[in-house]
Amino acid sequence: MTRQKTRRLALQFGVLFVFWLILSGKFELKYLSFGVASAALVTFITQDLLEPEARQRKKKASSAASLLKTGWRLFSYFVWLIYEIVQSNLQVAYIVLHPKLPIEPGLLRFRTRLQSRVGHILLANSITLTPGTITVDLTEGTYWVHALVPQAAGSLLEAKMQTKLEAIFGEPEEPQPEIRWVREDGSLL
Repeated sequence: MTRQKTRRLALQFGVLFVFWLILSGKFELKYLSFGVASAALVTFITQDLLEPEARQRKKKASSAASLLKTGWRLFSYFVWLIYEIVQSNLQVAYIVLHPKLPIEPGLLRFRTRLQSRVGHILLANSITLTPGTITVDLTEGTYWVHALVPQAAGSLLEAKMQTKLEAIFGEPEEPQPEIRWVREDGSLL
């Protein structure tokens, strides 16, 4: 194990342990030992997740600064995702409460520019967490997403989620892939 990887793992362990302390708020020996064990286990299991595959291919050195930068981007992504979830909740509530029930269900098919497996999983789960959309299938970078209305897939149509995840995983930006909306009757939007 290289010295840089040891530092990165120590920093990851420290951040996780401090986060555990903040959440638990208990400082007795029993709870501190649970925190150490939890942080160590999570660090061991996820030791390669915070170093994206794209960076490994480029053989960039992992440093505390890049780890913090990635952590900050991940945190800001989750804040943005919570905002998107709240916004989608309001949209779905409007649709359900509207007397005419204005739904236009359809499937959205697109290829992503993401290359890391973790990025693919995070994108698929983020789509499913957002009310009004659900990831139906993910095969070799091609997503099939069901949505109640075309607007429910707004951030997907604009590739906002993908762009934010590309920044987290350090992947190069490429032109936006083709996204197709297929209505329930099979016609394209």
